[in-house]
Amino acid sequence: MPASGLTRRILATPAYLWAGVLVLALFLALLWVSRTGPVDGAYAIRQARVAHTQSGVDLHTMVSLPHVWDDQTPPWHGEARYRLDWPASLGTERPLALLLPRVGARYRVWLNGHEVTDRFWTRPGFVDTSLVPHLVPLPKAWLAAHPGANQLDIEVKGQPLRKSGLSIVHLGDADALNQRYEQLMWWQVYATWMVAACSLMVGLMSLLMWLQTRERMFGLLVGATFAWTVRLALTPMETPPMTFEVWYYLHKLSFTVYCGCLYLFMWDLFEYRQGYIRNFVRGLLVVGPVWLAVTVYFNQYDMYRLWMGVITATSAVALVKLFHRARWGLDSNQRLMVLVGAATMATGVRDFAVVNMGAPGDADIRWMNVGSLMLLYALGWVLVRRTASSMEQVGRLNAELAQKVSERESELHRLFERLRLVESQRVLEGERRRLTRDMHDGLGSQLVQALNVVRSSGGGQVDSAAVASMLDHALEDLRMTLDSLEPMEGDLPTILGTLRQRIAPALQAARIDLDWQVQDVPAIPGLEAQGVLHVFRCLQEVFANIVKHAQASRVTVRTREVDGHVELSVRDDGVGMGALPEGAFRDGGRGIGHIRLRAAELGVQVHFAGANPGTCVRFLFPVQRPPLDGFSSSTREPGSANLL
Repeated sequence: MPASGLTRRILATPAYLWAGVLVLALFLALLWVSRTGPVDGAYAIRQARVAHTQSGVDLHTMVSLPHVWDDQTPPWHGEARYRLDWPASLGTERPLALLLPRVGARYRVWLNGHEVTDRFWTRPGFVDTSLVPHLVPLPKAWLAAHPGANQLDIEVKGQPLRKSGLSIVHLGDADALNQRYEQLMWWQVYATWMVAACSLMVGLMSLLMWLQTRERMFGLLVGATFAWTVRLALTPMETPPMTFEVWYYLHKLSFTVYCGCLYLFMWDLFEYRQGYIRNFVRGLLVVGPVWLAVTVYFNQYDMYRLWMGVITATSAVALVKLFHRARWGLDSNQRLMVLVGAATMATGVRDFAVVNMGAPGDADIRWMNVGSLMLLYALGWVLVRRTASSMEQVGRLNAELAQKVSERESELHRLFERLRLVESQRVLEGERRRLTRDMHDGLGSQLVQALNVVRSSGGGQVDSAAVASMLDHALEDLRMTLDSLEPMEGDLPTILGTLRQRIAPALQAARIDLDWQVQDVPAIPGLEAQGVLHVFRCLQEVFANIVKHAQASRVTVRTREVDGHVELSVRDDGVGMGALPEGAFRDGGRGIGHIRLRAAELGVQVHFAGANPGTCVRFLFPVQRPPLDGFSSSTREPGSANLL
């Protein structure tokens, strides 16, 4: 098989299969490390004579090691002195040492009446030496020449609620026992710190994911891993910086929180429905702090045993439910957790059976730390896979969303093009109608009048001057319509300049002077072709009335900017509004009506006032306004006035 194909096969292998292989290898390694058998060059001392005072009575008894004070009836308290028999065949030629896997909570070692070591015997505060193994070198100078003459005593001071007492003692070659001591330190201390660091790392990863997603399952994993980190951090401390009551409470409560949160995490991972067991676990998390506080206050170790029995039973039920759930099919993450959860439970059962029940095995080496490490790695893997799956899902959703957005954009572009085409056609149609209407009302009417003059002559003499005037007016109207089509972009001075070319000859013929005071003003929005024609028609009406009726000698056209508007004023020095004939600028007349109608279409204010002498017409154009809407197709263009 090619290397690339083998790599793909390896990567395609489910995680739970790899985990199964690693768990099997780990159990084989644990079995090898914790196989029973004496330490080469050393003796295992399994019995001792104990001098102890109980209820004011001095007791001298022979006990088997390991000896646990809490297992006695009634439980032992205070101090005890263990005397160990020196092996008859143990010579004193080589350096000797004493290995104490578990002893506590404080101890002293005596050799032939000499104090060899004092481990926190008189130190104030809480101390627990049973948390780590101890190697005590025996000074050769204090050894008796005959092995049977050596007396080895170990004094132990107990601590309530702790497993005080003495484990099996190893006595013999210092080098051989040092190797065993290093092995125990690795399993009991170094591995504990390593697992605590891994637990903290998984907890921080879970915390980051919970802060991003606020998913309950990540929150439960944060609680479980942080609680386990606290328990592991407190476990190997011989001299914790706190009282015993605080240490004991935190140590036991953290284990309760760890088990409860882990169970609820598994419940969410396996997508169980709400049930009485889940509610029971929640109840344990509520009752646990109170129960453990009462246990510490009354120093009742049996209460703690009962509590641990409840937690163990709950864990067993949880594991059974996991296997029951497996009947209905599991995904790869759930299979991984079933496998690792069962392996972790097996390590806990093994430690309980070997340490507390006397089952075969090395009681000095605990498997639970390694089992919890497997569980932490599995939890980390599930966390990573779930996060990766969520990211893949988000990626797919983003891709689908991007595709839908692209499709909608294309559809909107097509609709926009259609709307643009329709709008363009509508505008063109509007312009066509407007031009048709303007030419009909202006140019058409002038041509019709000229035609009527010709027809009314009956073939006789035609008034050529009248016809020429009519045709000239028609031509002028046509030019004005064409001028309105020029792109002027709302520039009022340009619009007025175009109009000036049309009205100047008529004013000159009427001997009226034009005072042109048109200044640069801001561009007027919406003043397009239709608006320009409206302006032309309005001013055409104004100038037509001035030429016909005002009897003026001067007319002034002025532009300026006033209060956000552009003002256009046309002032003459004629007879004034009161003297104008009906139909000119009198209110209600046709002239003013036409101007008001066009100004309203433009959104422009128009005012008519007397100028003393003469008349003033003011137009106010808004500088900022929405674009001009087209003329309604139902609005008929008012008639156009003609300049003389």
